[in-house]
Amino acid sequence: MTASQIRGLPVVTVRGGEDVAEVRDVIYSPEAGRLVGLTLNKRGFLAGRSREVLPAEAIHAIGEHAVMVLDDSSLVAAEDASDDVGHPDTERYVVGNDVLTEGGASLGAVADLVLLVGSSGEVVGYQIDKTGGGRGYIPLPAQLSVSGVALVVPNITEEFVHDDLVGLGASVDEFRNRLGLT
Repeated sequence: MTASQIRGLPVVTVRGGEDVAEVRDVIYSPEAGRLVGLTLNKRGFLAGRSREVLPAEAIHAIGEHAVMVLDDSSLVAAEDASDDVGHPDTERYVVGNDVLTEGGASLGAVADLVLLVGSSGEVVGYQIDKTGGGRGYIPLPAQLSVSGVALVVPNITEEFVHDDLVGLGASVDEFRNRLGLT
């Protein structure tokens, strides 16, 4: 599932089945390669941007149709959240960055984040617009550095560019093993 597919999903409590918010946007740390939280919209008649956020640690699971939390206490005021969730750095957004291997080959540009469904928000890869055209997927952790303009990845990443999410899912563990990250 991609980060853009999470936008607009309801946030539902496990303990009561209540629809307490709607996902507005994903807060991602490119340096850490992980989801740090979600910004929210209110639900119902007074819908609009919520002053509350959802830290990644409070996410019970992300599914195709909803983001699950234990109860409404999982939502916290932005001023009470950590800085990376309550006041995210908007200058470090990775979507749109060029993806370059450490050897200088261009793989394309980041189009979206790929998250593991059923997890609490584990980012497993990037969806890219490939240099030669079309969409592709690369696994994480692949980045060496991210500047806000370019994402530099190991040369081996080129071998693991897939045209679909099934191929990406099958290669994440092999990629991590080859890099000695498991």
